[in-house]
Formats: sequence, structure tokens, C-alpha cells
Amino acid sequence: METTRERIRVVVADDHASTRENLRYLLNDEPDLEVVGTAGNGVEALRLIRELRPDVAVLDRQMPFLDGLRVATQLHDEHLPVRVVLFTLDADVFGELRDGVVVAKDAPAAVLLAAIRGPRRREPVVHAARPLRVLVVEDDENTRQALVDFLCDEGFLVEAALDGQEALGVAASGAIDVIVLDLWLPVLDGAAFAEIWRKHPGSERVPIVAMSGLPQGEAIAAGVGAAAFRGKPFDLPAFADLLRATAIRSDPEPHA
Repeated sequence: METTRERIRVVVADDHASTRENLRYLLNDEPDLEVVGTAGNGVEALRLIRELRPDVAVLDRQMPFLDGLRVATQLHDEHLPVRVVLFTLDADVFGELRDGVVVAKDAPAAVLLAAIRGPRRREPVVHAARPLRVLVVEDDENTRQALVDFLCDEGFLVEAALDGQEALGVAASGAIDVIVLDLWLPVLDGAAFAEIWRKHPGSERVPIVAMSGLPQGEAIAAGVGAAAFRGKPFDLPAFADLLRATAIRSDPEPHA
């Protein structure tokens, strides 16, 4: 007879409500993970961990009252048997963490899940912590603002443009890692933008993730050499993971 495996019990602490809810959704969707409590600051996180005795605590580095690193230090000093996953944009804090794993907020979801499931041991930072720089090119105000707000909450640095002509100027600044491109735009549409942009030096290092509600959108995206395509509407957390993975795959190889 098969025995039912107990789920890994997790407390999530982050001062951004959207991040807490996204993490709750992500973890509870896994058959072996369960979020048993969430907190918006370090003091509340410490209280919940003491009370609920979870297996893992996912802690934001920067929180009101008590930051994630100080919570982790307190847990270590109290000898509480909880594995700490410090969720941060600052990889330098690894040197200050006595025990646990550091996961950067721009890491793919799979990296965070592996850290939560992994053994309780000190590990290197599992992903580069520099925020990815995204250019969102979208003329619909509601769609554009929703993307910008969500991606900012996810730790991206976001620029926005209303049309292809404006996007060319922003992209040419050299401070963009990945372009989110609507294919149906005024002034200069997505396909025309992509054609001009691909003639720009260094553009091969900046992938395009195309999006559209057009029935022929995927074919257009393939024709302009987009690295990926998503039809509207799409799942925002999954889209953020796609941007991270696409930008990572496009990083230039280091020179010897």
C-alpha cells in the first residue's frame, strides 16, 4: 500500500502583497508544498514561524521592522529547525547568512522551488541578482500599466513605450535585456520595429518576446525572429518566468 508523502510546510514573508500572493499560488500549486502562513513584515514572520513551526521560511531581504537577514539570524540563534530561503535582489547578503540558501528574485520559479525542496545546507547564490531590464512596448494603456506594475513587483527594471518609433529610441540606449513587443502598434508596428531594430549593433543580444491578440500573431512573431510569443491574454507569473528564461538564454558567453 502506498503511503501519502507529507507536504513541505512553508511560511512566506514579503512586504509586497502581490509577491506574497504570487508565491502562495506558485507553492500551493505544487503537490508536495503547502503555504501555512504569510507575513508582511519581519516581526510577524518571526511570530508565525515560532507558532507554526514550518519546514521552510521564504524571507524577503528587505521588510519593515525586522529584515529577512535579521529574522534568519534570530532563527539560527534560537535553534529553530526551519530551513531559510532568503529571497532577494542583493546577492551580496549571502556572505552574511549563517545558514540557508539565497535565491535572487530574478531567478526562474524552478530555482526557488528547488531551493525550498533542497537539503538544509549552505549553498552558493543560485542565480545572478542584477535585476533584468525590460522594455514593454504596448499602446493599450490598461495592458501596458498592468505589465509594468506586475513586472516591477517581480523585481524587473521596466521601461515603457507606446509605439514602435518610441521603442527604438529606448532600445538603442543599450540598457535593455529583453523587449516585450506588442505586434499591433500605431506609428510603427511590431514587425516594422523588429526589422529596423535587428539592424542595430548589439541587437542580437536583446531578445524579443512578442505578444498579440491577432489570430496570425504567432506566425508574425516567428517571421520577425522573436525568441518567444504569447497570445493575449496570458498568465502574468508564467510570463515573468518566460522573460527571465529568455533573457538568461541570450546572455553572451564570457570571454576566456
